[in-house]
Amino acid sequence: MAIRNIIILTLYFFIGNSFTNIDKGDAEYAKLQKYERRALHHAAGKLYTYNITGRKYCNKTKIKYLGIVHTSRGKRYKILTTFFVFSAASTCHGSSAIKIFDMKNRYVGAYILGMPDDLPDTLVKNTLMYLNNSEDCNLRKTRTINLNYGLPRTFFIPCSKSGGDIYSFSSGD
Repeated sequence: MAIRNIIILTLYFFIGNSFTNIDKGDAEYAKLQKYERRALHHAAGKLYTYNITGRKYCNKTKIKYLGIVHTSRGKRYKILTTFFVFSAASTCHGSSAIKIFDMKNRYVGAYILGMPDDLPDTLVKNTLMYLNNSEDCNLRKTRTINLNYGLPRTFFIPCSKSGGDIYSFSSGD
């Protein structure tokens, strides 16, 4: 009987904690979306930093509005980069993305990247550019992503002589 009660209490504990983490994750993501919308209303080039997790030892979320792309087909998109740091149980995790919005600040889609170093630094003449090498990527500053002809389905970013990464566009939320 005592073992049965312990098992039941343990199950309640794990089930209860899993819903708490989901709710917290949803709240953190909602904060990210609010901060992204706010950045889209300001001048391009400014980096915004937020402690969305509220944890002292986690990295901070970073959002940067890079500006507007004007494609050769007459489309215009707002480009935003994000390094989103979120809680996951007792640890912190992060994800990086180049996010695309229309001129009414509606989400169009994103390129989900790996590390924050994979995010471009600036937008110049419809080209996303990387200005410096990183510790893990000695070809970083040779990277560019041309958006003159629209949003590519995929693009390859070289990192070192031995390779790089391919990223794909994902539409919707």
